[in-house]
Amino acid sequence: MADQVKQLVAHQVAAYKASLELQQGGRTGGKYGSESKLHRQLRIISGSAAGKRLLSSQGAQTRPMMEKVRAAIFNMILSRAGSGAQLPPDARWLDLFAGTGSVGLEALSRGAGVTHFVEMDHWVVRKVLGSNITTCGFNKRSVVHTAKAEEFMKKAKALPRYAGGAFDFISMCPPYLLVSYPELFGLLEGSPLIHDRTILFVEY
Repeated sequence: MADQVKQLVAHQVAAYKASLELQQGGRTGGKYGSESKLHRQLRIISGSAAGKRLLSSQGAQTRPMMEKVRAAIFNMILSRAGSGAQLPPDARWLDLFAGTGSVGLEALSRGAGVTHFVEMDHWVVRKVLGSNITTCGFNKRSVVHTAKAEEFMKKAKALPRYAGGAFDFISMCPPYLLVSYPELFGLLEGSPLIHDRTILFVEY
């Protein structure tokens, strides 16, 4: 399963790079360019919101995780968590670099109690992420932080109970070419966002 995930992620990285190159080469002005063109090609795979279609943009900025990658990741997590087909009902999930919210919403659909979404782009939060949360009916179980993931993690280190404390699951799916992974890992090391049994996955 781990090898399958690596192959799928490698495919997604290549697709993301190609999309980013096309977007940079084809910009005609404006802050968001093709980001304003939305479609509903993404969907929730399993759980209470299975089949719900999610908004995403045609640009590369929201970087939605491919469904095959998402399915493989959740199969691994559910197997390791030992909770059968559902996440524990009191599980807390942190979706860093949330974008469309597809990962955190998948977690909620599969039984997580609450998901905190961290996304820095106000337009994405307003037009994409917020809409997807509403579409899935998860407003009461979702908390959105409009902030850079790095700043969110720095604030958590300064305020240990920030965002309610540690999370049981953390997903981090950054824009591969635009972040410093050593910085991100350094912020996670010893972070109060993590406890001894936290399951963390990073798309690298």
